[in-house]
Amino acid sequence: MQQFILLYMLALWTLFFTFLSIIFGNREFKLGFAKLKFFVGGMLLYIGREVKPVQRKITRSHKVMRIVYIFAMFLGMALFYIIFIPSFFNMIKGFIAFSRGVAAPPQPVAVPVPLLFTITSIVKYLIISISIGAAVHEFAHAVVAIREGVGVRNWGIGCLFLIPLAFVELDDDLFKNASSVSKASIASAGPFANALVAIVAQLLIIFILFSGVTLSTAVEVVNVDCSICNVLQCPGERLGLQSGDIIYAVNGTAVRSVSDIAKILNATKLGNAVMLTVCRSGVCFDKNVVLDSYNVEYMSRYGLAKPCLGIGMQDTIILLRGDKPYSSLFIQELLQYLNFIFVVNLSLFIFNAIPLFITDGTIFLSSIAVKKGFIGKLVEVKMLDKINAAIILIAIGMSTYLFLGV
Repeated sequence: MQQFILLYMLALWTLFFTFLSIIFGNREFKLGFAKLKFFVGGMLLYIGREVKPVQRKITRSHKVMRIVYIFAMFLGMALFYIIFIPSFFNMIKGFIAFSRGVAAPPQPVAVPVPLLFTITSIVKYLIISISIGAAVHEFAHAVVAIREGVGVRNWGIGCLFLIPLAFVELDDDLFKNASSVSKASIASAGPFANALVAIVAQLLIIFILFSGVTLSTAVEVVNVDCSICNVLQCPGERLGLQSGDIIYAVNGTAVRSVSDIAKILNATKLGNAVMLTVCRSGVCFDKNVVLDSYNVEYMSRYGLAKPCLGIGMQDTIILLRGDKPYSSLFIQELLQYLNFIFVVNLSLFIFNAIPLFITDGTIFLSSIAVKKGFIGKLVEVKMLDKINAAIILIAIGMSTYLFLGV
């Protein structure tokens, strides 16, 4: 129910602000020191003031940082083609096999963010991570621009399609007249900042894990539903399982995913007993139960009586200390936030580095391309932008299809 409420909120938000943008067009509304402007799917709040550029002598450290920014940009582009492209083609190969019915559905490689809002458990992590990534990205652009002699006309925050963002408005005239190196440095600063945040988040994760706590996966009980079994009182109900319980092991063997439990159930004969290691509020205990009921849906589809626990399950992340489940809400939440901050900022680093019409990669290549050379011609016609856009749109389309289970 919660995921549908979030989707309704997304739809209403988008329609409402799209309607306002149509009515008011480019009109701006003053709110004290700020200005509000409506766009398709959201709004922007201009809260900053004009910042004049700082004219300073180009030092050695300044030159070194320019090289670092530009190197980071090329690294981001390389990671896209080294990591994302092979995964993309593997997904296409798997998708073709899946459509023919000869293989399981492949793992999606690019899911649109609004669809992730259907997974309510990650919404808070996602919003915080995107907010941090967007703010750091734009702040870096502004700082380097001012250092390179390009002023900032305005800056602010916004929300498009329920996704938080930040933005910086540079002085276009000064930017156009800046040197190629300055333009490249300014364009590279945002992705570089995201890469730096991702590295810091990863180092903090490693530091926490070295303290003796490790991350692992297990299976979380979502609900107890005896209607999926052929009996009124299913094994899950007799065990007294509750929503939020963690199934850590079956018959003494640790389980890492729902598919692990499914494999064990499929290999167990109806009427046999199994022992579940269940953890609740940091306390683990073993419980034996006889699998005396079968899955109704599996029976109707395949005519096979497979054991049924009568519970809804999902994969979850747990903490281990000394190979035993460890309960620490603070550490678990911190690791979750750090993990999402790492993933989101790494993604922003890579996807902003590639040429994609509105990304920093396009500005970067335009500033360094040789006008009469082959690269210059490719940049001028935005050929790389078109190819990258096509790849990402195809990946998003297939991922959406797989994600929705169509």
